[in-house]
Amino acid sequence: MKCRFIWLFPQLYGDGYSALKSTFYHADELQLTVPVAITLFGILIFKPIATSVTLAAGGDGGVFAPSLIIGGFLGFFLAICLNTFFNADVIPVNFIILGMAAVLSASIHAPFTALFLVCGIVGDYTLFFPILAVCLIAKFTSKLIFPYTVYTFQPKTSY
Repeated sequence: MKCRFIWLFPQLYGDGYSALKSTFYHADELQLTVPVAITLFGILIFKPIATSVTLAAGGDGGVFAPSLIIGGFLGFFLAICLNTFFNADVIPVNFIILGMAAVLSASIHAPFTALFLVCGIVGDYTLFFPILAVCLIAKFTSKLIFPYTVYTFQPKTSY
């Protein structure tokens, strides 16, 4: 099953940093076309599935890389949708960075970790305050939806 995902969406292979890096460098050139929309939608749907299957099968994986990849592609998808349908003229790279920080902050409930990790990965603190705002909003919103993280959730065992 995973082989089919990788064949259809090679961006799912490995941690996904190379796919996000490629998108990061070519973000201004990409337009929302049907193949781009299908690819982004496929990544957003199948990356969590591929990560879950890998972790359940005992493979290496984690929370940081998938959260960053999903957030980056979600931010990019939002940016090109805003530019295409609403003529907003937003900068897709900024949305990639904000998406990475928001999803990581929401998934681990650690806004400052997400803030400094993403700023460190990008190597720039220009978006410090927007990232801080997005991280705090994402953390508190996710906490309202589900109060646990992958680190704090304890499934109930009944014998």
